Amino acid sequence: MIPKAAGIASLSFIAFVLLTPAFIWHCKNRNIPAICLIFWLQFVNYNRFVNLLIWSGEDFYTKWNGKVYCDITTKLEAGSSTGKIAAVAALAMNLYMVLDAKHPIFLDPKSWNKRIIDLSICLITPIFIMATNFIIAGRRYVIVRFQGCTTAYVYSGATLGLFSVWTVVWSFFAVLFAGLTIYKYFAIRKDVADILRCTNSGLNLRRFARLLIFSLIVILGVAPVAIYYFVLDAQVYRGPFNWSAIHNELWGNIEYFDFGFVLLYDNFINMGLSVIAFLIFGLGSDAVQMYKSTFHILTLHMFDSKRRQELEMATQIDSLAPQSRINSNKSQFTTSTGLSGSTMQEFDRHYGDLLDDHYNLDSPGTAATTPKYLINSSDLEKGSRSNSPTLSETTAKEFNFMQNEQTDSDEGFGYNFQVKQK
Repeated sequence: MIPKAAGIASLSFIAFVLLTPAFIWHCKNRNIPAICLIFWLQFVNYNRFVNLLIWSGEDFYTKWNGKVYCDITTKLEAGSSTGKIAAVAALAMNLYMVLDAKHPIFLDPKSWNKRIIDLSICLITPIFIMATNFIIAGRRYVIVRFQGCTTAYVYSGATLGLFSVWTVVWSFFAVLFAGLTIYKYFAIRKDVADILRCTNSGLNLRRFARLLIFSLIVILGVAPVAIYYFVLDAQVYRGPFNWSAIHNELWGNIEYFDFGFVLLYDNFINMGLSVIAFLIFGLGSDAVQMYKSTFHILTLHMFDSKRRQELEMATQIDSLAPQSRINSNKSQFTTSTGLSGSTMQEFDRHYGDLLDDHYNLDSPGTAATTPKYLINSSDLEKGSRSNSPTLSETTAKEFNFMQNEQTDSDEGFGYNFQVKQK
């Protein structure tokens, strides 16, 4: 990737990220025109960033052919230009209706009629352009170096009617409503704050001013470019439209072109509008409060997750601890064994002498190789030795017999001997 392409890709990604706070803030306030406008700006920045990453190298023609992904993004790209200017027109119209204060539908932000009108203005024309875009596309799409997947339109008057003219139409309405809003604002400037408060529009003077300024900036940035491109298209897209000649057997082929690095002015306009949107909406008091709330929630979640991890680790350590690890001064015969004091005294009388000496379980000559077994009696709290005795074979048999006899007679209690191989 050449430095210029890398720079444009970086700026596009930064612009995409900067628009996120404004998009979240307007989603919370359900401002449909502003949501649509910021969505289109985010999309064109994201699409430019991805396309530059994939198709900007010398071997761009051997890269991924973009099937499905390019089919979607080229349609969205076709509707983005009209979508942006239509959203600005809807935003300027809403501001004018609030100042005019004569249309109750536009004064209630929760009115479904108002939402339907906003959605119709913002989405009907872009959806129409995206749905009919394949008619005037000379190919399914082409891949151009530094631009990625691009629609190649046919040279016909149908391209003007189905694509180019709509940006000019909505630019006219955007300029009209913006001019009416400015005129109305200066005509009643002393009463604007009272009107905003009494109309229950959800706007104060500061929010109204931010929306109006942003609308004007977008109009000044988008409308001249839309008119300029329409004039160029009118000079190029001429002649009759022939469906069979355009949509032939080669229509689905994906072709690659390298026209060199071309600085498209609309890229800088979109990035500039994104930065302005962040400065207007992303640094206001409402946005700052949203940042604080988000940071507080993330902090609490982070500490809560850390606390849960510590508790889980402690639980795992406790579960892995050996069951026989107890206090050496404690007996494994606890008060829960259910054995009476006389029973324990009888046990001491019969088997206490077995714990004084070491005996081999087999013949004396195999003492080094014969495994030894430790019998940890938890009741021998006094005078217990660190090394438990080994038992002779006879004594071990006697011990096992007495153990079984005692277990049978005290069924339900259990001695809970722990036998460990030494």
